[in-house]
Amino acid sequence: MKKLLVILSVSVFACSSPSNEKSANRPSEWYGNWKAEWETPPESYPEVEDMEFYMDGSFVFTADSLTVTANGYPDCIFNVDTLSHTQSWYVSNDTLFLVNDPESPGMTYRVASKSEDRIRLQLMEDIFVTLSK
Repeated sequence: MKKLLVILSVSVFACSSPSNEKSANRPSEWYGNWKAEWETPPESYPEVEDMEFYMDGSFVFTADSLTVTANGYPDCIFNVDTLSHTQSWYVSNDTLFLVNDPESPGMTYRVASKSEDRIRLQLMEDIFVTLSK
C-alpha cells in the first residue's frame, strides 16, 4: 500500500520531458475548471484490501498554468492527503504534458478520448482520470 501512495505522490509532481514546451500547444477548449475523477481497477491490486479505488479533485487550465488538486482521504489507494500543485502544461498529439520547470519535468498523460465537456486521460496502464465540466 505504501508503494501505491508513493506512486501517486511522485506522479503528481514528477515524470515527463519538457523538450516541446517552447512550441507549446495550449488549446483554449481546455481552459477552465474541470472536475477530476481518478480511478483504477481493483483487479490491478489484488493484494490490497479495504481501500477505495477512486479519488475526486480538479484540473484548472489557464493559458499559462494548470493547477491539479487531488482530494485524498483515509483508505484511498491514491493518497490520504489533499495535494494541489500548479505547473505549466501543453498538449502534443495525444499527450498532455505537465511541466514543473526545465530541471523538474512533470507528468505525462495519454489523452484516451476528448469531447467538449469530457476528457479521459490515462496515466500508466491502469490509472485513469476523467475530466468533466
